[in-house]
Amino acid sequence: MCPDCGSDPINHSIQYWTLLIGEIGRPFFVMASQIGQFFSPGPELKTGHNYFDYLEQWGLGEYRHQPDERVELFGHVLWQEAKARGINFREFRVLGVPTHTFVAEFPNGQRLSFDNIPTLRHMQQCVWWTDNKAVMKKKFKALGIPVPRGKAVFSLQSAKKLFQALQKPVVVKPFEGSASRHTTLHVMTEEELIQAFKSAKQVAPFVMVEEEIPGSVYRPTLVDGKLVATIRRDPAHVVGDDTHTVQELVLEANKHPKRQGPYFSHIKVEDTALASSIPPKGQKVYLHHKINWSLGGTTTDVTDEVHPENQKLFEYIVQVLHAHIVGIDIIMEDISLPWQKQRCGVIECNGRPFFDNHHLPFEGKPRNVAGVLWNKVQPKS
Repeated sequence: MCPDCGSDPINHSIQYWTLLIGEIGRPFFVMASQIGQFFSPGPELKTGHNYFDYLEQWGLGEYRHQPDERVELFGHVLWQEAKARGINFREFRVLGVPTHTFVAEFPNGQRLSFDNIPTLRHMQQCVWWTDNKAVMKKKFKALGIPVPRGKAVFSLQSAKKLFQALQKPVVVKPFEGSASRHTTLHVMTEEELIQAFKSAKQVAPFVMVEEEIPGSVYRPTLVDGKLVATIRRDPAHVVGDDTHTVQELVLEANKHPKRQGPYFSHIKVEDTALASSIPPKGQKVYLHHKINWSLGGTTTDVTDEVHPENQKLFEYIVQVLHAHIVGIDIIMEDISLPWQKQRCGVIECNGRPFFDNHHLPFEGKPRNVAGVLWNKVQPKS
């Protein structure tokens, strides 16, 4: 297993060449997308059969009428909320392989076919650069939206030159589609930069080198231009009690029922010296730099704590992205304080966010994002 991929490894070569081909063919893909949206800008409610029915009749695919372990968690919450509304919800699989393609049949007989997230033709489609960290950074900076200083580079020489101009520490990561894989935090020296650059370069032709902003990673999710939910993502940590060792605190923390799956994992301590230490009462001890749930990270719902100025910023970003739904990853010290009063920056946006994390926070109130989505697309009776 690749240590830089974590618990969800990918094929390095396929990822690298996919991103490279995507960049080379970007102008063509953007033009084709624009043409496609002009003639068929999205799915629409219809009656009667669709081509998935015929594919099933021809033996080229089949409907899955109940979710199983191969369905992503966002699919499970969509299924649950569809059932609560009397919607006949199914996944279409090609030769038994999950496709994230779904068909919803509403009580009035109308149908909607979609990939991943239910949207309708009149709902806005994201701009092509929504998930491209490098392009997003340039666009946002020009509009006054806070982003970390830095940029995407191709060569190690360029990375070294940029590194010298940035405030330390820096973050080094693939320019697109990393999901924290091959991402290195707290890079302080040129030697660390070289190793981090080589790691990111394994899976992407361009590498982001940017200043690391102190604070927490927040994920606000917006639907139809409005803020629906916000979580804070925290790395694995324990809180000292002046009595127990870090290892003992970890063992106790791992008894939490939510750490038994399917979302959150047990905390692991690899540093022997740290494991045997006894932290003072109230002191947080962070056990991993990354916020991955597979490493013991957690989430906390903070929707009610979002400052109005921050909500305005998030909703402005949605206008810029022309997005029906978007997840924004932003780092700041405190979501309850206005963004203008603290160092902060948007690190990425997701045009197809995994919104199920709002349904299953480790702490705080669950937020029904799937229900909001269904309410937007379900035909009015």
